[in-house]
Amino acid sequence: METLKEHKDLLEVAEHFFDDGKLIQAISYATASLDLTISVAKGTIFDLKPNQDSSLEEFDGFIVQDEFGKQKVNVQISQELQRMQEILLCYALKIDYEKYFRYRSWVGYALITGDNTPDEKVKLSLEINNIEQDQARAALDYCQQLVQQIERKIEQFQTSFI
Repeated sequence: METLKEHKDLLEVAEHFFDDGKLIQAISYATASLDLTISVAKGTIFDLKPNQDSSLEEFDGFIVQDEFGKQKVNVQISQELQRMQEILLCYALKIDYEKYFRYRSWVGYALITGDNTPDEKVKLSLEINNIEQDQARAALDYCQQLVQQIERKIEQFQTSFI
């Protein structure tokens, strides 16, 4: 559970950014915390861990064959399967998936750096110029509640197999 503690630390950093009026950074850190927590849940519940073969880390799609027998990458299939995986995870964790996907369509996903922080150069998919404090507060609250909910589910899942 040490990994989840690090993710919760990101929520504290998000609160500090919010208090300083840096709303985009606050949402970025909160979303990074959520994304990292979800990756722990995927690894714990579905046993989906990153591929250890570094040559496949850059792979972002499935190889399909067109009508002429030529192989090509189909990123759309990969994206659809990833969305299905997220829906299953929401179901397994008892997350309101409509609210979850509404948040994702508004905010997007964080690009996580090697030190488990969001890449400052990435601005997610937020409307940067029009973000308001109450929207940022709602995003932070949502991430905090969801991280806590997922953490409890992971603990339940882990203890049920001990």
